[in-house]
Formats: sequence, C-alpha cells, structure tokens
Amino acid sequence: MSNINHVKAYIIGLLVGGGKIDKDVFVIDLPFKKWGMEPNRMSIIATDILTKICQYFNTTYSFNVTYEIGNNKWLIKPMPNANIDELKKDLEYLELPTSGFLLAKADLSFAKKELKGVSIESFLSGIFDARASLTLSHRRFTDDAPVVSIEIPGSTKNFKFVVQLCSWLTDLGSITDQILYNHPNQHAASDPEYIGWKKGFKIRFLVRSFLAQHSFALQSKSVDITKIEKHQKKEEQIPCYLRKLRKPSPVTVHSDQNSSDLPIEVRNKIFFHYHHFCAVIGCPHAPVEEIKKIVSQKESFISFYPRLSKGKKDNLLKKIELIKETDFPDIEIVKVERTVNSVLYDEKLKDFSGIDVGIAYLFAHTLKGKRHTGNMNEILNSCLDSNIVIISIGDDYESPLVFINNSNQRAFICSSIKSKFNQSLIQRKIEVNNLTISIKQ
Repeated sequence: MSNINHVKAYIIGLLVGGGKIDKDVFVIDLPFKKWGMEPNRMSIIATDILTKICQYFNTTYSFNVTYEIGNNKWLIKPMPNANIDELKKDLEYLELPTSGFLLAKADLSFAKKELKGVSIESFLSGIFDARASLTLSHRRFTDDAPVVSIEIPGSTKNFKFVVQLCSWLTDLGSITDQILYNHPNQHAASDPEYIGWKKGFKIRFLVRSFLAQHSFALQSKSVDITKIEKHQKKEEQIPCYLRKLRKPSPVTVHSDQNSSDLPIEVRNKIFFHYHHFCAVIGCPHAPVEEIKKIVSQKESFISFYPRLSKGKKDNLLKKIELIKETDFPDIEIVKVERTVNSVLYDEKLKDFSGIDVGIAYLFAHTLKGKRHTGNMNEILNSCLDSNIVIISIGDDYESPLVFINNSNQRAFICSSIKSKFNQSLIQRKIEVNNLTISIKQ
C-alpha cells in the first residue's frame, strides 16, 4: 500500500521537474530566469520556499531545506546532515529515478497508475512549479492568446516523458495548444546546417485551458497566471484526436538528423508535424488518421537540399560546389546575372521555396541575425531593378540555386522539392513503416 500522500506527491513532482540527486544530497533547480529576478516577485518566491516548501519537507521527511540564488536560478537544497533515504524510497516506489538529473530518466507510467485523487494534482503541481514558464512572450501569434509553456531541457533527450506528461494532462481534461520537440525537423526545417536547433521541449497550453484543470502551489506563479488570463480572448483548440491538420511546411533533411543527441526512437527519422512525433511515440490522443494522410504524401514534404539557408557568399559557394561533387559530378556550374524583378516573376522558379525571404535578406539595410528587419514587401519593391547573381548546376534549374548580392557579399541557397534530383533521392533514401519515415543508411 502506497504512503504517498498529496504533500509527498508535490515534493516528488518538484524533484522530477528540477531535481538532481547525488548520493545523499539533492538540489532542485528552478530555472525562473528573468521572471524570478524581479524584486517584488523574489520576496514572494523566497516566502514560498521558506514557509510552504520547507514545511512540506519538514512534516513529511523530517528535514528542512534552504535556497540559493544565482545565474537566474533558484536552487532548493537540504540543510546539512539531512537524511534523504525515505525520499529516495518514495521515488523508487513510484519507479522514478533516484540519482542524476531525474528528468533525463523519468518515466511516468507507474506514477500515473499509482497516484490517486488529490495526489495526482499535487504531483503535477510540483512539475509545473519547476518547469512551467509564464513569460509574456509565450503566446499563439497574438497577445490575445497567452500561453503556459512547460519547458523540458533538450539535454534530457526524454521524448517519452514529454509525450507521457502531455497525454496525462489531456486525460485530465486539458487541451494542448502545441508541442515543440527538441528535433531539427521542428527547429531547423529549412536550413540543414543550422546548429542552433537544440532549443528544448515546450508543451504549451492556452492559459484558460490550463487553469480549468490545474494549478500552481507557488503563490508567485498563481498570482501571475491569474493576471495573464485576463488577456486571453482566443478560444482553445479542439481535442488533439479530432484535429484536421493543415498541409505541413516541408522539412529539410538536417545534418544532425542522425545525431547522438537524439534518442533512438526519433534518430534518423523525419517528422512533418508535432502530432507526427506524438503518433510515432505512441500518444493515444494523436490524430493518427490525419498523420497517415500526410505520410502518404511524403514526396511533397521532404527536401534533401536546403529549402532556405542564408549566409556569406564564400560559404554558400563552397556548399554548392560540394553538392555538385556529390550529386552532379558531370554537370558544370553556371553563373548568370539577373534583376530582382525578373527572378521574382520567373515561372521556372515558382517551386523554389523562400526566394522572396532570401532576396529581402540580400537587400535589407539592417539584419537581426540572419533575418531582415522591416517590411519584406517594401524591401523587395525597393530593389526590383537591382542585379543579383545566380549560381546553378546546369542551366535547367533542377539543382539547388545560390543567389548572391555582390555589393555586400550576402547570399542564400534554396531548392525545389519537385526537382527530379530531389525526388530521386526521396525514392532511393526514404523508407516508410506505418507512420515512421526513416532515412536509409
């Protein structure tokens, strides 16, 4: 018989959400970032830890905790000489990890079966207090759709935990707005060389949907989410299994598609939509029939060449040379100069993705990283008579193309999914097993 009451369940949830255990000590990392560094909020967080959380530990496990602040984090630690054996036994009872960064190995399947009643919500509240972000920048396109974002570090590689948690919350009546998975097909769908794709996992709920079923134990988060809810005007989405999926944006086969930073269940596999991950990993709420339709049209959504990659001229010239050597060894590189206007209205280029965005990058007065700043149409209209150089392999525009602005050495490379070379690569290198799309080695 379990002795996991609702107070213990909260502590265990907090540990699962942010805990690291090393032998007889632990630390719970609350990555509150700038949100947790505002003076008024800091005093509320400190009070929460020193009263509520400390009391929870004292009454259930007979030791006290304290906290440290540093590097935009709040760290909860046991007082010296604390005996955490019983706490580890309770983790073990729920078949949860008892060492290391718990999120990296956490499996919720037994806890979901074992916890009952109020203990379920207490356990989840612990995870929310550690992992849910209320930053106002989280929203679905507009300020009218504020979002609670449950954020799991990509370093955990724990796709299964993300699906288990979201599925459990859905069972309890929440409606997921969106999931972002730590995978290049979601974070680098256009540029196969983009190294910044490891952005972690985010399970997002519109605030009102979250509040209808769940809560925070920390007063600081409870107060803020109540304030944020007043901004919501957008309605929740329908349940996942009833959703009709729009035509997805195509994905580029990324250089890290086979990375060891991806667990085996998603490594060397291609995904078109966050629901595609859910379906392959086994979420019972995934719209499987909709995913089947998309997978059956895979030839329209996979690119073995960059869909849009921006950078310096010299780097992209090296890229097109490498593509030639690998896939077009007998075809010569061709160089032509054309006006922006003739490129934008060329029917032969209509299937190449991102040309307008790329040209805006070439001619924008200022950039934010590799993104143009300002209105794209205004930038394009201002440079219609300007010349750009196009580098192709052969003259039939079947290969990827490099576009260059010689005046500032900016360039971009893009391609057409419909090209005969890309389609032949799909036929030769892609295999499908039910919903799983794999790249042949």
